[in-house]
Amino acid sequence: MRKKFKTFINLFVLFFVIFYPVKSSASSLRCNLFVDTLSSLESGGYEFRPTTPVKNFGFDFKYIYDPKTNEFIKQKDENGNFLVGKINNLDLAKSLKSGNSIIKLNGEKYIADKKQNKIYSENDKIKFEFFDHEKGKFILDLERKTEMITDVLLDITDISINEINIKKGFYDMHIVYDYSLIFNKESHKKLWDVIDGTMLFKRGDNWSYTTCKFTKEEFKKSTLVDPGNGIVFLNVAKKDKDLIDVYYYLTPYSEKVGNDRNSLYLEKKIEGVYLIRDKFNLRSFPFDKQKLSLTIVDDQYRLFQRQIHPTSNTFESLQNYIDKNDISGWNIKDFQFDNIQHQNPFFQEKDFADGLKLDLIIERKHGYYIFKVIIPIVLILMICWSVVWIHPRELESRLTITIVCLLSLIAYNFVIDEELPKLEYLTVLDWIILVSYFYAAIPNFLTIASFRFFKTNEQLSIKLENYGKKYGPTSYVLIIFVIILINANLNPENSSALISWMAARQ
Repeated sequence: MRKKFKTFINLFVLFFVIFYPVKSSASSLRCNLFVDTLSSLESGGYEFRPTTPVKNFGFDFKYIYDPKTNEFIKQKDENGNFLVGKINNLDLAKSLKSGNSIIKLNGEKYIADKKQNKIYSENDKIKFEFFDHEKGKFILDLERKTEMITDVLLDITDISINEINIKKGFYDMHIVYDYSLIFNKESHKKLWDVIDGTMLFKRGDNWSYTTCKFTKEEFKKSTLVDPGNGIVFLNVAKKDKDLIDVYYYLTPYSEKVGNDRNSLYLEKKIEGVYLIRDKFNLRSFPFDKQKLSLTIVDDQYRLFQRQIHPTSNTFESLQNYIDKNDISGWNIKDFQFDNIQHQNPFFQEKDFADGLKLDLIIERKHGYYIFKVIIPIVLILMICWSVVWIHPRELESRLTITIVCLLSLIAYNFVIDEELPKLEYLTVLDWIILVSYFYAAIPNFLTIASFRFFKTNEQLSIKLENYGKKYGPTSYVLIIFVIILINANLNPENSSALISWMAARQ
């Protein structure tokens, strides 16, 4: 029995060793045949971009992915108005921006009911009223037109922030993503003539297919258009070339193999590590909220030629990363995608390209600064002001305590300087330390004055001491609270939840 089992295992291993390479080799041969056949076409290859007719008033609505319904829905502002999303008209891009609110259609408030949908769908000329946060309300007379646009799908499958360097103004990001194009059989018959018999083939009585993976050099031979060619990240300080992988995948979907469509799915998969420059607003430090911005723009085609769209999987991947919440020292609160119109410095004045801006909203974890900086500073000040309970004639004892407390506060300046850049403004913590210096100096002057008046005017000395006991520590705590309150109202968008509740405007 044991001998038969051993013989069976040996036969299985032999079968695996012999036939697995054959299968792999057969797949590679079909991919090479596809490339050779495609590149030998009469036109010298196949470099056509897949395009889709887009008929609208020069812009589309802004959409956001709803995980509950598993679909994209129109996004609204805080007043319930729909927002402008992608813009595909160059002239319109000069006056209308993504994120503007759509207020009225032909003088009637746009609430997307049946009547409003009828106005939008049945009229080729409409008077739109928009709202922009900078220039207020404005009206544009727009006409419906058709543009042939290439849609590039952006799919972020994994993202992680390895380091946030506030002092140097960058963050370190690892990201796995891909750009995709879809070639439909109806619009690309010549391409599908090549696919049939190469990537899509008959095995016995059934149809089968193979997925092809190419390196950058191998893909160039196919003559297919690069999905991500000219699409770049802005504000890249450095990218680690040793940690960037680029591969191309071709997957044919066909009704012959049970799919619901006939299309070739072309993906450019990229995995890399990037250093991204960012502008950090530190006025609320250490109770600050920041945005880690990743801006993706098209540096080759104009917005009426090619546009970038995030996939539903991108939204799900970002939400999964938020749920993990694994940035050291920070809490990830949310993310948001915004459409932007990009102007390369080399573009003409009226030229705009399409782009996306991804913001990760993060809040600093306050525990370290509250328990190791702010509370010790308050305790030092309490000790400093405790001298008002020592008799005024004990001049040397009182000055020893106040001077030591003042020196202790100076040491905290060096702790904070290690973490922050040299700023032209004061942060919340800077204000707290500055006020603490002032309040640490007052007991010194109070001690000297009390000692002086104790010998010449004892009643005045006692009065000064009583004022110190009554108003010293309490006024210090009150001023600290006022500092935080003022900052929360001046910088509500950069204040964390711990202090943002103090802001009159959210």
